[in-house]
Amino acid sequence: MDVWLRLLQAEPELRSLTDWNRLATRYTDSPKYTARDASGVFIIHTAPLASLAWKKREFELLQQLRHDGLPVPEPLDLKQIPAAAVCYSRYRFLTGKTIQGCLPLCRDKAYRLGQETGRLLQRIHQHEVPRATEWAIRCLEKHKRYVALYQAERPLTDDSIILSFIERNIHLIAGRPNRLQHDDVHLGNLITDGEHLVGLIDFSNHDVGDPWHDFVKMGLFQVDDSIPFAVGQVDGYFAGDVPELFWRVYSVYLAMACISSIVWTSRHAPEETDQMRRRLERVLSDHRRFECAVPIWYATFDRT
Repeated sequence: MDVWLRLLQAEPELRSLTDWNRLATRYTDSPKYTARDASGVFIIHTAPLASLAWKKREFELLQQLRHDGLPVPEPLDLKQIPAAAVCYSRYRFLTGKTIQGCLPLCRDKAYRLGQETGRLLQRIHQHEVPRATEWAIRCLEKHKRYVALYQAERPLTDDSIILSFIERNIHLIAGRPNRLQHDDVHLGNLITDGEHLVGLIDFSNHDVGDPWHDFVKMGLFQVDDSIPFAVGQVDGYFAGDVPELFWRVYSVYLAMACISSIVWTSRHAPEETDQMRRRLERVLSDHRRFECAVPIWYATFDRT
């Protein structure tokens, strides 16, 4: 029997739940489950007890976002199981399917869902955050760590172009604001009822920093899945009036992601290394080896 499941089902708050189902997870050893009672469906996240402080911050963040009327999972319980050195959090399940699970989407629906995602991100980025070290300092330090680790990896084609582009344009992130970042915005974390966006899930990677950094996974992943969605995400966020500075800053973050993605994939998902390299070659092509800040997929999209 599933040891985690046995632990959870013994908890007083969870004993009445039925129809337990362990969800498929990637890149983590801590399982997630869905279960239900007469009031509806819940999702239960587990984590090592050492992560309790971080899970508490995530739980309290979602409480505040729900209070502010944002469509995120409703937090219900955060409990410890000290004897097993684990903790768990329970949230009300957002009804619907992930946008990823609805692919392929027709052009108009994809664009509309992208717009709704952009508008939701704009609201999330207005959330008050605690004081933190200047974003540019933290971002540059992280980039330097990844560059050092990258030296041990099989290099990307034209990596000198990428690194040179970052060096020439790193000044653009100076003074960028500290705002709430979801930090994992992709189609698998966006819930739809089939027509409209229902909400955004999985704030486990949330951070504080430049809100525009939340668009990096759009360039890495959304574009492969649906260009109309990616275009809509940008248009919705900026209400159709995208500042030129956004693309310049976004390009710096995307170039940094080319380096960090090689390192991260090599260490956490080596079986996906070839796929990631193909994706990064597409990113380089989108930006003409970073000669263009505005990617081809956005500049050439026909909204008529």
